[in-house]
Amino acid sequence: MMIKKGYLFLTVLVLLACNVALYGQSSNDHIFPASATANPYIDFDSKGFLVNGKRTFLVSAGLEYARVPHQLWYDRLLRLKRAGFNCVEIYTMWNFHEPQEGKFDFSGDHDLGAFLVQVKKLGMYAIVRVGPYYCAEWDNGGYPIWLKFKKGLRVREDNKVFEQYVDRFFDKLLPIVFNNQINKGGPVIMVQLENEHPNGWGTVMPDNYFKRLQSKALSLGLQVPYFFSGLHHSSDPAGDGELDDPNRPNPWFSTEFWSVWYSQYGSKPSDAAAYDRRTWKIIAHGGNGYNYYMAHGGSNFGYTNNDEDAASYDYGAAVGQAGDLRPLYYTFKCAAYFSRTFEEILENSTDATGSFKNITADSGIKVTARSGKAGDLVFLDNPGATTLKANLKINDLNSNIKISIGPGEIYPLVHNFYLNKDVNIDWAFTRIYGIVKQGNTTTILVEAEPGEPISLHFLVAGKATIAQSSSAIKITGNKVDVNGTMNGSGVPAEYSFTTGKQKIRVLAMNRSASDKTWAVETPSSDLIISGISYLGNVELKNGKVLADAEYPLTSKKDGPARVYFEKSSALLLNENQRAVNAKAVVKLSPREIKNAAVAAAVGYDDKKWFKSTSPLQMGADGDLSPYAWYRTKLSVPTTGKYTMQVDGGDNGTAFIDGKRAAKWKIRDGEVSFDIKKGEHTLAIFTAHDGRDKLAAYLGPIDEVDKKGLSGNATLKNGGPFISTLTNWYFIKATKVDEIKQGPPVFDTAQWKKYTIGADAFGQKEGFGWFQTTIPAQREGLTKLILNFRSVDENATVFINGKQLSHHEGWNTPFTVEVNDPVTLKKPMTLTVFIENYSNEGGIDLPVKINSIGDGVLLTGWKMRGGPGNPNEATGWAKLAKNGSPDGPQFYRSQFTVPAIKGQHLIWRVHTNGLSHGSVWVNGYNLGRYPEKIGNDIGMYIPECWLKPGINKLVIYDEDGKRPDNVRILSEQAAGRVTYKLKGNIN
Repeated sequence: MMIKKGYLFLTVLVLLACNVALYGQSSNDHIFPASATANPYIDFDSKGFLVNGKRTFLVSAGLEYARVPHQLWYDRLLRLKRAGFNCVEIYTMWNFHEPQEGKFDFSGDHDLGAFLVQVKKLGMYAIVRVGPYYCAEWDNGGYPIWLKFKKGLRVREDNKVFEQYVDRFFDKLLPIVFNNQINKGGPVIMVQLENEHPNGWGTVMPDNYFKRLQSKALSLGLQVPYFFSGLHHSSDPAGDGELDDPNRPNPWFSTEFWSVWYSQYGSKPSDAAAYDRRTWKIIAHGGNGYNYYMAHGGSNFGYTNNDEDAASYDYGAAVGQAGDLRPLYYTFKCAAYFSRTFEEILENSTDATGSFKNITADSGIKVTARSGKAGDLVFLDNPGATTLKANLKINDLNSNIKISIGPGEIYPLVHNFYLNKDVNIDWAFTRIYGIVKQGNTTTILVEAEPGEPISLHFLVAGKATIAQSSSAIKITGNKVDVNGTMNGSGVPAEYSFTTGKQKIRVLAMNRSASDKTWAVETPSSDLIISGISYLGNVELKNGKVLADAEYPLTSKKDGPARVYFEKSSALLLNENQRAVNAKAVVKLSPREIKNAAVAAAVGYDDKKWFKSTSPLQMGADGDLSPYAWYRTKLSVPTTGKYTMQVDGGDNGTAFIDGKRAAKWKIRDGEVSFDIKKGEHTLAIFTAHDGRDKLAAYLGPIDEVDKKGLSGNATLKNGGPFISTLTNWYFIKATKVDEIKQGPPVFDTAQWKKYTIGADAFGQKEGFGWFQTTIPAQREGLTKLILNFRSVDENATVFINGKQLSHHEGWNTPFTVEVNDPVTLKKPMTLTVFIENYSNEGGIDLPVKINSIGDGVLLTGWKMRGGPGNPNEATGWAKLAKNGSPDGPQFYRSQFTVPAIKGQHLIWRVHTNGLSHGSVWVNGYNLGRYPEKIGNDIGMYIPECWLKPGINKLVIYDEDGKRPDNVRILSEQAAGRVTYKLKGNIN
């Protein structure tokens, strides 16, 4: 729980070990069925999904329309469709659609309806996760900031204040979703209510909050299947492979198959193989679908990032932040083609491992099988690190069958599968990754490496004839055997025969060639096009095949391309495929500067600012940015060092009479600076790097993850007055009742050293005592405050064995006051009894003591959120060659990007030398910097936001660091060469 509740960074390995416990995920993975109205369009049974009455394997791609400019929606969706995805899964972030209270935005980039229409046009389905909570490494988990300032509001509970705002949001949101349900002609086939709630998953409704969400959705027209929170979230959802469950009335589906992680940009060499295996485990063990989270990550534009990331949400995904295709993409494509090809089996099968367990005697290979009315699939699993050569024993075949299974590979065999009423695949010992039907021609796409056997065996109802002379095809009665050896040319090898009016065509190719082979649906005909790294739009027009294609900027050119029609094939000619200059750069014009720290000046006009007695948290004035200025007056009786204490969060910079006096982390609680006697203006600039996503959090959010300044601000001569307690010890308790006896006797032979933030309970329920010593305090002190930022999860506090306080809940700060002057004069024993009821537990964050006692209360505060207007025309000046500006500054310059025919270049702003801040290009906010994912990847500029000719760059740097080293560079790994294909329709 400390990982969860302290919101610390999670590694994938940790998640693999504790993903179920992490979010309190229940074992319920059930789905509410569709209404009678929607049932003919979307239905399921315990074995699989039925869409429009057809057994359908759901290969779903997680992406967020909120993280992609609407001009690029089609491009990203098409890339996913080309990889075999038939579904997308999306969140509908509340604060994306209602950023300001009562002001809803469903236009442009926010046009959910238009996005769903685009999904439908591409022939894909949609799973919509409507919240009201989302997580997603998104600002505030998706909650609008204004919710923090609603009295009595508690999130994700049966709370009237919260639910009235949820209802209002749902009144706007859900009709858009429900009007796009599949039974109404749209793409939406399932809906998720809530997300990763600690208490209710699947069909579990533990309290009235869940019942209210259900009744609200149903009242607004929810008719397709739905569920709560999610299903099988994990980096390896299949786990040990036991997916069949006789008690589950619905298919097995994973709504979050974590493919890589949000801490990564780009791909690691091991990613493709790791997630390939995890995907095939789902297919081989009875899974009925999965959703990769993420298949395309996108960007956190504007101020939408949470505190774990910045502008990039690349996720290391199959489709990169800029639309580039990683090795993972082709891995996912292969599995998608297979699972959709054999969905009639996979969506209506039972475990048949017992019937095929003796297919090989090799003990290093694990055999699993699925069997249904449509046929059998046998999977040979090599979990080891070396290639295995398996000898197969098939009773009705006399041939000696040997196949090679790569390390970690799950190799599929197909048995007794009808291609049509006349032709049955008796056995396929070569990997089939797709079957395409084109009129009376059925094309089987198979994969083998050079030197490997091509071995497929068919049973036919009528007479078979070899379509083209080939010694690899043998016909014996009603048997047709294809036995060949894969060549090393990289060009697909074709084997074909006919029976009656039906033609069976086998296209055999190596993995590299299969990656470049695409099954394409067009209104008039289905096509197979091979030899292309990526295939975009395809059109049949005036007897011609016209297509858009591309290959990576850093790779070799694509070779010859061939299109396969029903009765023939033809080469496609390419245009504009050429060698390119991949070193294109842009030059920035001389920089200009605008002072963004003018609010610190003594005479600055703050009359229209938001007013309050004490400073209020950032966002109280309705501003949504991560910036806020605060101002008040100081009256200092004597010159000297003073310490100001104020609560809040993240970064603060204090200015006295317009001059910077100190910079500090506001959460530390205090800041010291020198002040002269007299009257002064105190201005404080505050900034943060993203709000917490509030994973698994229930309750009030007004005091959680504070930003800016908050609460009483006091000033006192001297300081600092806050210090951190160290030297902690821990001893376990056997039961909660031990708290009644008070702290046990301290003995270093029994008590063990404890490090703040460590899990004391081994991810299990447990109880324990935590103890340290508080030093004696100065003479005359009458009050000492103990500040607990987060304990996991319930805490009872003792001083010298006497109970002072009890606190319920985790990750909610609380204080304890010690006000006995006699006690304060001597060292004190601080003991904390913690009750941990699940997962990690202990003291999450350092415990601090505050000995300020009394101070002067600072009142009369004024506040203004936001950085100012980055597009304002006035106030700019030429940036001098020397000098270091003080406080936040705007910088701007211009640039022109080269337009090179045949190149799709990806441009990024590299913020070298800057501190923290935001970047705009042509008025579009690219997001926050610096990135938190390691290397200097730069900030992605969507192509649709660039213009021919002059483009404008504006930077807001919080510390005013000079932009001398800022560059706009082309990202080579993400760039593409684009070209046209054309050929005659034969």
